[in-house]
Amino acid sequence: MAPGLAETYDHNGQPVKHGRARVNGIRMHYITAGSGPALLLCHGTPKNSFYWYKLLPLLTPHFTLVAPDFRGFGYADKPQATDGYDSKTNVDDVKELMDQLGHQKFYVHGEDRGADYAYAIAGYLRDRVIKLSFCEMLLSGLGLEESSFWTPENVTAQYRQEGVWCWHLPFFFIPQIPEMLIAGHEREFWEMFIKQECYNPSSIEPLALNHWIECVKQPGCLRGILETYRAGFKNGEQNRELAKWKLTIPVATIGAPEVFGPKVKERREVCGEGGEE
Repeated sequence: MAPGLAETYDHNGQPVKHGRARVNGIRMHYITAGSGPALLLCHGTPKNSFYWYKLLPLLTPHFTLVAPDFRGFGYADKPQATDGYDSKTNVDDVKELMDQLGHQKFYVHGEDRGADYAYAIAGYLRDRVIKLSFCEMLLSGLGLEESSFWTPENVTAQYRQEGVWCWHLPFFFIPQIPEMLIAGHEREFWEMFIKQECYNPSSIEPLALNHWIECVKQPGCLRGILETYRAGFKNGEQNRELAKWKLTIPVATIGAPEVFGPKVKERREVCGEGGEE
């Protein structure tokens, strides 16, 4: 299935609007739909703006949604630079995007890798973000790295519903080796990667899975995705600096039993004063 066959629709059954913004030296693909206050949606790995296709029809009556493909993902540019996939760079991308779309104030939600970006967006753009919510992420520099350690507690965490062993963090960090091993086996690897954390694996529909896998096969996409992990230490430094001044906006977190569960709530307590369940 060609990735272009995957389309997203609003609550009226109308296709969303696609755009190509020139931001921070790259072309960023994004979708937008709905009416009301702006809500920025930040996807995770190895996904893109299509990740929200089931959620969009529920939100478009209430919000003007903006869902970008972050650099390295989907139809966004995939720069060659090894230094340029960190959270602050992605914040600068999004800031220019929201400026161009005329959204001075907005809500932010992120999942997985996108939660790291969502927190950074709220931290660096404190005068613009109204509320922050994120799901299934421990945040770089604020507990994520420890979840990757090879310990009996981490390896058995998912069995005990006390989090997930993030074995992929050091694997993705290694230069060139993941590209060599994953290339040619994109479907096998990413289907396993996505479904192993699902309570109901069949909820990942073939339409979405096919779309994401075909996008990953684009030139430079696999490398771009992995570079976001190789920026992990830099993201951690940025997050620890941001965490010195807690967010004063409401912060909501979501953690499912088969993934990070209650550990996500702990991140809320680290990053914000205005917590919400």
